[in-house]
Amino acid sequence: MAHYRETPCKYYLAFGKCQKGRDACHTGYCQHCGKYEPRARIKHTNKKKQSLEKIRKKEFVL
Repeated sequence: MAHYRETPCKYYLAFGKCQKGRDACHTGYCQHCGKYEPRARIKHTNKKKQSLEKIRKKEFVL
């Protein structure tokens, strides 16, 4: 399954509710909105990459 790594807009309240009066959900429309501002600058970690590196380290030690 896909995992959304999108940061919701600071004006996004709930599904279909926006403080700017837009009819939006943060998984699609908000990122294309002209009034979009992310809540915070978050560095998203790549969990798949971390788990693969962990496995490789275990194999290398053996």
